[in-house]
Amino acid sequence: MERIAKRRLRQVRPAWRVPGVSGAFGSQGAVGGWCAAGSVVRGRADGLHAYDLGTGEAVWSWTVPGRTALLAMSRTAVSGVGLAVHADDSAGGEVADCAVTAVGVEDGTALWSVPFDLSGGSWSLHEQHVRGAVAVAPNRAVLLTDGLGLQAYALNSGRPVWPPTAALRGNVQLAVCRTGIIQVGLDDGHLTVRCLDAAEGTVRWETAPSTHGPVATVHVLQEDPLAVLCRGRGRGRRGPEEVLVLDAEDGRTAGRIPVSAHGELRVAAYGRVDGLSDGQRVAAVGELLVAVVRPVNACADQLTAFALDGGAPRWTWWSHGVVVNVFAADGHVAVVSQADPHVRVHLLDGATGAVRAVRRLDGYEVGMRGRYYLDAHHRLVHLSQWGDGRWHPLQMFPLR
Repeated sequence: MERIAKRRLRQVRPAWRVPGVSGAFGSQGAVGGWCAAGSVVRGRADGLHAYDLGTGEAVWSWTVPGRTALLAMSRTAVSGVGLAVHADDSAGGEVADCAVTAVGVEDGTALWSVPFDLSGGSWSLHEQHVRGAVAVAPNRAVLLTDGLGLQAYALNSGRPVWPPTAALRGNVQLAVCRTGIIQVGLDDGHLTVRCLDAAEGTVRWETAPSTHGPVATVHVLQEDPLAVLCRGRGRGRRGPEEVLVLDAEDGRTAGRIPVSAHGELRVAAYGRVDGLSDGQRVAAVGELLVAVVRPVNACADQLTAFALDGGAPRWTWWSHGVVVNVFAADGHVAVVSQADPHVRVHLLDGATGAVRAVRRLDGYEVGMRGRYYLDAHHRLVHLSQWGDGRWHPLQMFPLR
């Protein structure tokens, strides 16, 4: 990122914008997205739509089969393959004919499809909840179903690769840490984390890390290193919050970040339950975990860098607004923040938090709800929740 390391503020106009679509398709909110293989993929109810990262030209579309609608997409695409979850959800929230289809990111080819059981009622149909039931690892796709537990398939062929495996008790979500499939289970306030070998399905380790008390909700903030946010039961809208950093090799608690132990800090909003979930608000840079926090009674977010090997704070940077996305970028931290009416990208030194460059993004749309992606060529893509009429569903800003 040194090539854009200039201290002066520079306004950046979008290199391209995808025009909005009128009618029913345009009014459909975004379901998710991928940024891989030189393209960006935006999901909406009718299917997946891919655009060239350099030009914004449409390169392919994949339409969901039959009467189904796209419910969710895997967090990422791995080795050029992503998972799309689709079902007929027209009967008052009940799902039928649910399936998972593996789609090649390069050309939109449907590689294989398998039935996916969501009938047991344990899954919300919101995107971020369904997304937690699918995981993509190198050469593996793993599904968490209501009837059979975990099922694993070869990523390119859909061939079953290990027998169905029982899931943890309670509410479970999947994640991927290196070559391990992670189950995070919450059962009556008790947290359990289990790591399976992605190739064989065998248990590598299982741990029940100590927490600050009964846990109300769990969120996987970062997959590598594995950082899990535990929100405790408490009075008011939120209970006490703590981030556990777990070692990928044996599951031990390598770091413990007491976000609200002294009533001073709160983790910023880290996702929504209606439609498209928000962008990433933590990033691992070197031996630090950089997280968006907000002091009590403050009106702006700050970034705080915590040591992965213990949780001690190392540096803090104030945004003067709301931080909407954080990226690790070649030893630096790229931060997208909004302070009305402007949206800015700050490039921070990963070790010290010092500002190395600032870019101001042109146009009010880029500050509205959506998700951001930053690729290796320093191209920042804003994937909007909306895409109808004059609203642009995608736009790209070159940061160099």
